[in-house]
Amino acid sequence: MKKRFILSMVAGLLAGTAGAQQPDIFDSARDNIVFVDLERVFNEYYKTQLAKGKIELQKKDVEVEKQGMVDEMTGINEEVDTLKKEVRDISLAEEVRDSKRLLYEERLLDLRAKQKEIEEFQTLRGKQIQLQVTRMSQKIMEEIRLTIVEYAKGNSLLAVIDSSKRQSVIGVFIYTHSDVDITEDILNVLNSKRPDSLDDDGLFDGEKELAPRQDNPEGK
Repeated sequence: MKKRFILSMVAGLLAGTAGAQQPDIFDSARDNIVFVDLERVFNEYYKTQLAKGKIELQKKDVEVEKQGMVDEMTGINEEVDTLKKEVRDISLAEEVRDSKRLLYEERLLDLRAKQKEIEEFQTLRGKQIQLQVTRMSQKIMEEIRLTIVEYAKGNSLLAVIDSSKRQSVIGVFIYTHSDVDITEDILNVLNSKRPDSLDDDGLFDGEKELAPRQDNPEGK
């Protein structure tokens, strides 16, 4: 009975009509069911700002390293352009042009290798930074969640609900008191229908079964 009473308060608050239709419920729940803008908490938490600052510094370091590689590529590209012109210069002796041609082909390969190196560098560093962002964000969000739970318990709250637009990080209900948890009740209802024999009894009719693996005795 107590669970149903508390759940009706939550439903009324979420529907936005509890104040008009159930004033007594609203008054009793007002101080026990609260909302928090989790996105704002995350963004304005000082550790989030520190984490963002650290990531920005790493991005700048990556850009500096990348720029050094780009400068090298630019130098090789200029050399390739010069050699290309010399290969086509008919005023030069054939032997000179042949030597230039060999050098041109060699430096052209160096240019392509440098381009590939830069692309792989960007991809690798990008993945590394994104992985670090994810780890840091998860660590901060877990700390925020634990803080909210501790606050809720200390203030005898029944539930803390995320009111931000991004409700998928932790979930809409960040904290709920055990009195409003109906998990066990739902499981009891569902499992009360459990048959004595645990065959599917046509439950999965229409589902395709996996074809058995065909053994090849000849090893082909």
